[in-house]
Parts: sequence; structure tokens; C-alpha cells
Amino acid sequence: MSSSTEYATELSTTTPLGFNRLELVRLMVQSLQSLGYHQAAQTLETESGYQLESPAVSRFRESVLSGNWAEVELLTSQLNLDVNHGIASVKFLIREQKFLELLEAQQIKNALVVLRSELTPLNQNMDRVHALTSYMMSSSPEDLRQRTGWDGVEGQSRQKLLASLQKLISPAIMVPENRLENMLQQAVELQVNNCLYHDIRNDTRGLYSDHICAKTGIPSITRKVLKEHTNEVWCVSFSHDGRFLASASADSRIIIWNIQTFEPVFILRGHASKVTCCAWSPDDTKILSTGLDRMVKLWDVQTETLLRTFQKHSETVTCLAWLPEGDRFVSGCDKKMLLMSDQGDIRYTWPWPVRDVAVSPDGRTLIATGGTIIRIISLDDMSELNKLEESDSVTAISVSRDGRYLLANITATHREIHLWNLEEGRIERRYVGHKQGRYIIRSCFGGWDDRFVISGSEDSTICIWHRDNGNLVQTLEGHHRPVTCVAWNPTHPTMLVSASDDNTIRM
Repeated sequence: MSSSTEYATELSTTTPLGFNRLELVRLMVQSLQSLGYHQAAQTLETESGYQLESPAVSRFRESVLSGNWAEVELLTSQLNLDVNHGIASVKFLIREQKFLELLEAQQIKNALVVLRSELTPLNQNMDRVHALTSYMMSSSPEDLRQRTGWDGVEGQSRQKLLASLQKLISPAIMVPENRLENMLQQAVELQVNNCLYHDIRNDTRGLYSDHICAKTGIPSITRKVLKEHTNEVWCVSFSHDGRFLASASADSRIIIWNIQTFEPVFILRGHASKVTCCAWSPDDTKILSTGLDRMVKLWDVQTETLLRTFQKHSETVTCLAWLPEGDRFVSGCDKKMLLMSDQGDIRYTWPWPVRDVAVSPDGRTLIATGGTIIRIISLDDMSELNKLEESDSVTAISVSRDGRYLLANITATHREIHLWNLEEGRIERRYVGHKQGRYIIRSCFGGWDDRFVISGSEDSTICIWHRDNGNLVQTLEGHHRPVTCVAWNPTHPTMLVSASDDNTIRM
């Protein structure tokens, strides 16, 4: 026995933290090699007595990269394949590469032999075999690469093949590429995902210390209390450029605020009753508003002018949402939902009761809720793409900026906010801690990358949760009556506003 092997034998088989010493050394050797420190890697192998790879694995790797397919197939019998895959799966990948390389070299007869005598008899992935057969008609190597999306011998195809084969081989035999760095990346990403106050500007990937963001990224100090309204404030909405705030109130007015000066820019008067909802146009030049007078009004916020009044509903209008092109919008009430032009033409009618609506950021889908049902509707052909069902009535919804998630506020029985994964059609997380029973409470996403969920509450507080782990990270006080609506500034992620039945707005 060599001295290095004796030394390795004398050492404990585990590290002080309980990791397998052999595995750790092999990962260190691989990492040193990938960084270009080949002599250091060889020294570590010699001193530890542990090799990164056996001679057979090294020859296998070299044979794949050099295209020595006969040697590759011979060596597969010496490798410990994943129990979920057989030798036929490995041979199929090898022979597929061999076939494509022969076609690229325009050795058509030899490629046909591989197809008929080597690939087909494996009886693996026959759909792929049929596709490979069609590639025989390629007019040139360039045409072959374009049709297959395969980059050829001179590209990265052999490296990609090696990576695919490696997935079928036990990692104890052939260590996955960049394993140590991948594990470090996973560890950092886990810390970022679990960081309660993560600030996207903190993009450091340091290894000397754990990832921690300061709480300064979460709004916690009231900068201004806006007191212009003389009755309950039921809706607040930031302009898309984040420069202005619109507020709608039971005093029948909509106020446009400058968020730099905290002063009213315009006060829009025209509703005959309480105003329940307002929505900025995509270019921030117009605002829609509605209220208990059942009217929908269109305003020019640059000139403080009422452009049009639409009287298309016989019930109180509960919600409004613009489509991205800015010349159509959706309005909903307890009997129906309308798609209208900004000229007042009805483009489509859905005969459903609707409490709230949202439009996906890409403008392709409409999300509407009424009762316990959340409907996903295509705006291309107005068809219903999906229907999600809640356990209790939904009072309000909000969609994330990437269109992947939907927040649904649930009524008194459960008093929860549900995070729906729209791609998978399932509830991914539930947020609790706020109070909702008698009033409609609206929640929204916020923060640098929509990492937080914020909601008002009937106990006069504002609750902020971490979106991904559901932890309640902040409770803000200041109002003295229920907080029914909140909004997070889209361009200033450390600014949020809250609207309350105490007639005030807190910034």
C-alpha cells in the first residue's frame, strides 16, 4: 500500500461536519480542474489517495469527446448505470449522435446502416427514430443543422451528449459537471429565497458570509398622511410611471396626487354618489372611475376633463381594468361583465356575476372572479381557458407583474389570502394574520420583484408577508378604522400607500 493510500486510510471517513471525505475530496479535485489548477488537483489526488475518476470513466469521457463510438459503447458495460435506465437508453443516445455526424459528413450510406441496423433494433423512442429518418432528406450539412437544432461536430453537440449520458450514470462513478459550484449556487439561492427582507439590488454572491438584507427595503415609516377626502377612501392606485396616485372616495371625488409634493394635482368631480373604483390607462393619460351611481366615467387627467360617461350597467359596477393597448377596458357588476371600447361600444358581454377583474401583463388573458369561481379567459377569442374554484367567496384579486401568480382575498369564513400558481392551477400559499369579515379588503404584490404580499385589515393595520414562505414580516399601524385598499408603487419599491375608512391615505 502506498503512503498516500495509508494516509487516507488513517483519516476518518467523514469530515468534522459529517460529510463523506471521499465525496468532498473528489468534488474539490473536480473544482480545481475546472478552475485550471490541474497541478494542484493532481497533488490533492496524490496526497489524499482518492481519484476523481477511474481510468475507465476517463477513457469514456475522452472517447465521447473524440467521437470514438466503438470505444464508448465498449466502456458502457463497465459503468454503473442508473437503475431507472437501461443500456439501451445509453446506446440510443450514442448511436443518434453517430448517425447525425455521418449525415453531416454526407456519408449517407453509412448513416442509413446506423439507422437500420443499430438504432431501430433498440426499439427505443420510435417517434424520434421516425424524425431521424426524415433528416435523411436534408440537402446539406447546413440544412441538417437548421432542421434538427443540432450544432454539429464543430459545435457543442458532443459536450451535450456527454452531459446527457452522465445523467444515466451513477454520480458516484461519474461526478456531475461543476458539482461543487452548483451546490454553492443552490445554497445561495436558498438563502436569497428565505431572506425575509430581500432587496433585488443586493445581487452579491459572496461565499464568506450568509446572504442577509436589511429591513430598510420594507416601508415602515409614514412620510405623509393625506387628508383631503371628507369620507371613506375605498381605492388607491399608482400611475404606471409611479409619479402620481389616484384615490377614490365615498365623498364622490377622485383625487390625483403628486407623490413628490403630496399635494392634489386635480380633483375630479362628476359622480352622483360614492366612488368605489378607479383605474389608470396604460399610458397614464386617462382614468376610469365608477361608483354607486352605476356610471363608468372616463377622465383626461392631463386637463382635468370628463371625456365620456358610460351607462351600460343596471347594477353597481364593482371593478374596472384596462387592456394593454389602451383603447378597451372591462367593467363588471353582479349581473354581467362587459368588454368596451373607450368610445363606449360594447365588444363582448359575459353573463356572469363579477366582483373583481385583472388583466395579465401580456394582455392575453382576463381573470375575473364572482362568488367562489375564478375564471381565466382568453382575450384572443373570449373563450374560457380555465376555471379555479375557491372554498369561499372571493372579494378581490390581484395579478403579479410576471403573470405567474394571483392573489385572492377570501371572505369571513377563512379570512385568508390565497396565492394561486396560474401556470399549475393550484393554491401555492395561504397568508393569515389580517382580519376580514364585514368589508371588502384588497391586497397586492409589492417589493423589488413582487417578493411581498400586502393587505389592509379590519383592525386598522397593514400586513406584509414574504410571498414565498408566507411569514408575516411586518405589521404597520397608524389608521384608526379599517384599511380596505393598499397599493405598492411600481417604480419606487420602498413606497406603499394605504386607504382607510378613517378618510385618510397614509404614504
